[in-house]
Amino acid sequence: MRTSRWFRSATALCLLLPVLALASPADAERAPRERAGRSGCWAQAGVETCFTSPPTVPNDPTVLDRPSRLFDTAGPGDTIRVAMFRWDIAPPTDALIAAQRRGAVVLLVGDDDLRLNRHGRRLLRVIEEQDPARRNVTVCRGACLPWRAPGPYPDSQDVQHLKFYVTDIGGVQSFITSSANLEDRQYRQYNSFLKIDDPALHGFGVAYFDRLAAQSLRVGGERWNDRRKVWRRGPLTAAVYPNRSDLLLDTLRDVSCTRGARDVSAMFAVIQRADVRDRLARLSRSGCRVRIVTSRDTVENWLQQALPAGDIPDARVRTALTHDKMLVVHARYRGRKTHLVVTGTSNTTCGGLLYNDEVMVRLVGNRWLHDQYLAHFDDAYAHARQSATRVMPVMKPCRR
Repeated sequence: MRTSRWFRSATALCLLLPVLALASPADAERAPRERAGRSGCWAQAGVETCFTSPPTVPNDPTVLDRPSRLFDTAGPGDTIRVAMFRWDIAPPTDALIAAQRRGAVVLLVGDDDLRLNRHGRRLLRVIEEQDPARRNVTVCRGACLPWRAPGPYPDSQDVQHLKFYVTDIGGVQSFITSSANLEDRQYRQYNSFLKIDDPALHGFGVAYFDRLAAQSLRVGGERWNDRRKVWRRGPLTAAVYPNRSDLLLDTLRDVSCTRGARDVSAMFAVIQRADVRDRLARLSRSGCRVRIVTSRDTVENWLQQALPAGDIPDARVRTALTHDKMLVVHARYRGRKTHLVVTGTSNTTCGGLLYNDEVMVRLVGNRWLHDQYLAHFDDAYAHARQSATRVMPVMKPCRR
């Protein structure tokens, strides 16, 4: 049944403050620690990040409130596209309906899960009723786009797993991804939100959204293959799924460590893929300081298991109540020392690669963004714990 799938399963305001470039190496070392445990939003040069810290802000609303505040700014001439897996809370429901009532065009792609609660059902009904001249809502049964692997799909997979927004508000065109569904339990979990203002990336997001809504890879006579599902410009890359290639694994394969640049920190609600685990173990063996936060004791045990590729020290793999999906690195990337972040909606599962609708983004060379995500990771890592069980799960390989 849909409701049994485990994988599916105040009032603090975001402070939208510009963060200036760090003035000195000493400042650069202090900044992440000073921000540790903070909840809020920060912006610089067309990029905005928001984070929750549930241990320090109970029922932290920061990430869940940010879409509502964005919807509140929309009106005539604006367009809001939202693709959401789960939606069961009132504030963003009211805000999106109000934006459409003010004259904004609102388009929604939802998973069938939205029909399971009153706020989701109200959203689907009202968004259509308020704008009868167009088709505003698409609800996919399972993933909207075709799988990239043979069936049957793994347990709890084949879902429209996105937490994804493409907005054109006040002339600002944005591509937005988050780890947080718009659901009540996310208030109590670590989550993040990333907004990138970029017309070209926005255009890629619109093309993906149109295919989700059409439930087809062919829109306007153009059919997307896996290569077309990856968008690159300079240090910024976005990838959408289902896809046989993987932005996260490709990034890990191009990372190496050296003195003074050897930190690899990963926080994923679930890690089930052996290829990702093996690469993290290999980096640990080669001198990287690999740290991991995940959300399940059994997954922690699996990640800590010694492998021929290497061994990640048990003390550096921890469990916390997190729903995040992020990698933050200070190391060599393709032979050059740099800082990078990979984040989005996909857990490192077979479903997140081959069966679900997902989006991931990578930004290379942005020290400011790296420090934001590192502070978020450090907060979760400091509040995480060691596994309380010895149960070792069996993780099946992905069928490609």
